[in-house]
Amino acid sequence: MAAVRRPRVTSTDVARASGFSRQLVGFVLNNTPGQSIPESTRAKVLRAAEELGYVPHGPAQALRRGRGRTVLLAIPDLPQGGTMGDMIEVLADELAAEGLTLVTYLLGAEHRSPREVAAALAPVAVVGFLPFSEAEIATFTASGAAVVLPQPGTRFGSNLEEVMRLLGEMQVEYLAGRGHRRIVFAAPDDPRSAGLSAGRYEGARQAAERRGLPSVERYVVPSDGADEAVRAWRAGRHPITAVACHGDEVAFAVLAAARTAGLRIPEELAVIGADELSIARYAEPPLTTISIDGRSSGVVLARTLVDLLADRTPPPFDIQDGITLVPRASA
Repeated sequence: MAAVRRPRVTSTDVARASGFSRQLVGFVLNNTPGQSIPESTRAKVLRAAEELGYVPHGPAQALRRGRGRTVLLAIPDLPQGGTMGDMIEVLADELAAEGLTLVTYLLGAEHRSPREVAAALAPVAVVGFLPFSEAEIATFTASGAAVVLPQPGTRFGSNLEEVMRLLGEMQVEYLAGRGHRRIVFAAPDDPRSAGLSAGRYEGARQAAERRGLPSVERYVVPSDGADEAVRAWRAGRHPITAVACHGDEVAFAVLAAARTAGLRIPEELAVIGADELSIARYAEPPLTTISIDGRSSGVVLARTLVDLLADRTPPPFDIQDGITLVPRASA
């Protein structure tokens, strides 16, 4: 049986329960300045509001203030890791310190469109990991958003595509610096990661091209293991000597398959991951990977938002900030 949806409690309900006029109740609930209201009266109104479960209506309050206090974070439908969790946690904390509330919206998994979400929340700012379409930007702006990130043509709110390409570039640059010329890119078979993996592969391919290396091929590693892939890489007259993996999970599978095949790591096959899971250091051998400081990214993003909302120019943002290669025994 479907749940019965309770009607939203309004300030009119609070006025009726407290016995005061709607105007006076509005002054109390909105903390309107310049009003001389006895503390006993204020306390009675607030007590009635609490007992009724009154919650301020976001869009209405945004209209009264001329600007909302909600920041909408649009998250792509992709596997959630510790890096993103750290970033969201810090972003929420930093914005809260400025009187702003972060609300997350999972793209592709919500039943409401971005237009409906924006209309309901009236966000003062909207942040995405990927660039928004012109239609989406227009929708957010019409709903009252003063800032939409990432901003096309600027370094404000650097988008996920740029970061993904950078990771692939860093992997190949490191492997090439260690003397490897025949490198392969190992991608996961999770369709949710396809977009991210394509960006990392593109970065790896471009880095190899700049270095004058043989073309980096892309292989999808199935979830049941990388044994077949490792055998294919090592076959022939010119075997693959290094693997740039989309992430640490894929790298663990490649390491296990290499050990099963009796390969010496990194002498015969070097392996590098990305995203630095906490268990990477305990792999056999310990996994070389790339660390992304989600907490640092959260701080930078929050400060960028606050500056833009205050009509200040944020300090220059370097896409490589917080991204560090962690060398270990696997490569």
